[in-house]
Amino acid sequence: MFFHSRTTHPVLFALALLLAGCPAAHRPDNDGRGDLSFSLAAPNARSVAVAGSFSRWDPSRHLLSGPDRNGRWSATLHLPPGRYEYLFVINGTEWVLDPAAPRVDDGIGGKNSLLVVPGPD
Repeated sequence: MFFHSRTTHPVLFALALLLAGCPAAHRPDNDGRGDLSFSLAAPNARSVAVAGSFSRWDPSRHLLSGPDRNGRWSATLHLPPGRYEYLFVINGTEWVLDPAAPRVDDGIGGKNSLLVVPGPD
């Protein structure tokens, strides 16, 4: 089951992620960058990574830890403000959407998950 949400204001989007406990939750820090927590339920996976525009789509750069006792994999990334597209990569080959993130067209007939990290006020 996929959750689909649309918002055009980055601060409201980040707040909605925090309140909903979504896989990619933004917590800003003092330098205007943010810690982003990514999480995916994949109890039968051997490995899970997150790849996106922030990593030049490299599936080996950001591996998630897990699974925990609930079958969830997770990682925290530190990203500057901006708009990012990403996907989870299961077992190095299966690229999947974040079930709790908005989707955008990838320009080649598919979809990517969307994350907006707001800048300092």
